[in-house]
Amino acid sequence: MIRTINVGQVIDGHRVGPLQLRTFVLCAAVLFIDGFDVQGISYVAPAISQAWALPRGAFGPTFSAGLFGVMLGALLLAPFADRIGRRHVLIQSCIALGLLTTSTALARGLDTLLVLRFFTGLGLGSSLPNAIALASEYAPQTRRRSIVMFVSSGVSLGSIAAGLMAAHLIATVGWQAVFVAGGVLPLLLAAVLWRWLPESIPFCAQLPVRHGEAKRLLRGIDAALPSDEHIRLESGESRTRRARVPDLFRNDVGRSTVLIWTAFFTSLLNVFLVINWLPTSLNGSGFSVTQAAVMASMYHVGGLLGTYGCALLMDRFGTRAILIFAFMVAVVGLYTFAVMPPLPQWITTAVLMATGFGVIAAQVGLNTLTAMIYPVEMRSTGLGWALGVGRIGSILGPAVGGVMLATGLDARHLYLFCIVPALLGAVSIALLRGSTAPSSAQLAGPPDARRADLLPTNAAR
Repeated sequence: MIRTINVGQVIDGHRVGPLQLRTFVLCAAVLFIDGFDVQGISYVAPAISQAWALPRGAFGPTFSAGLFGVMLGALLLAPFADRIGRRHVLIQSCIALGLLTTSTALARGLDTLLVLRFFTGLGLGSSLPNAIALASEYAPQTRRRSIVMFVSSGVSLGSIAAGLMAAHLIATVGWQAVFVAGGVLPLLLAAVLWRWLPESIPFCAQLPVRHGEAKRLLRGIDAALPSDEHIRLESGESRTRRARVPDLFRNDVGRSTVLIWTAFFTSLLNVFLVINWLPTSLNGSGFSVTQAAVMASMYHVGGLLGTYGCALLMDRFGTRAILIFAFMVAVVGLYTFAVMPPLPQWITTAVLMATGFGVIAAQVGLNTLTAMIYPVEMRSTGLGWALGVGRIGSILGPAVGGVMLATGLDARHLYLFCIVPALLGAVSIALLRGSTAPSSAQLAGPPDARRADLLPTNAAR
């Protein structure tokens, strides 16, 4: 007798086991590499500017070129995972990232650096949405929000590591060493991913030719499953064709897509304006290059605390409420940092940590929210395009910051500009209430279950 097995029900009905833990750790490692590389360029920018005698604000086009590459990677390359799988895209992205970042150490001028950062961005743009999508597809529904938040904290961990390493390497070896380290790490990780990273079970279950692989992986979660010939897999998702951008605007998904894109645009504008110009702004405020690197790292420590704290609070108060809270913390932190008078390093660092708590936690929460909105067959497409549209903001942010600093604006007053995008992000999430698109699996269940993933745990019950 053949037994029909629903993949989602198996994952949701079992505790997190070794296979899932390994997947979460490896996805977090991918995001660690992303955070290291994205933040590494901002830490070395003051040192390169001094070595090449560049004027203040000259790095704006270089920052934006890298982020333009990230945008194209998210829009054009990340969706390929909905056709060939998350695993292959992540491995290929790490290889490309490693080779290009290592080559950056050989740059001798801004033009070369700009081109290399653009192509490096392509790899970064395709890896982040797929790492988040893969982690969400291995997470039980009841713990999906917190697991995706914790996995996403890899970006902050990588940013912290980049700052601490840059503070040491720039002073002892030179800025080139930061790019060498940032290139070797993803190459090593690619080998680890090739050996130990599994493919998404729901993805494999949608393709008849990969049902054998899906059954093998599913036994890593439930070892008591019958032999292959006695079970038939059911994914709970339709798989008639590859997801396309118009699918993101069909039915109830459309309004959610518009609001999510708006929130991503405003959030990533702030994220990358702050992280790209913070070391330079601190250096311009009188702190040394080493002090600026360490203080910027502590900004990411605040973001890490915000990520973990919000992950724990989301199960109690709901995803939207905590996202709005994070945006408002960002508003207060940005205003305080912009207008506060010159104060000791430890006080400035404390304000930066509070700012990072809000700015970074809001963005990580958006990643989590988006991973839950879209069903499996369009998850990489949906998250990739949300990140891609958001990257338009990430490109504008550093460019605007460079122009403003070049006019002689006080280095800290730049952050008053960031308050408006943070408020717009909060409004977008508030309007999302009642418009959240259900997944395909939820649509098959009772109507009241459609929005349970985005409500507080008690409300869902």
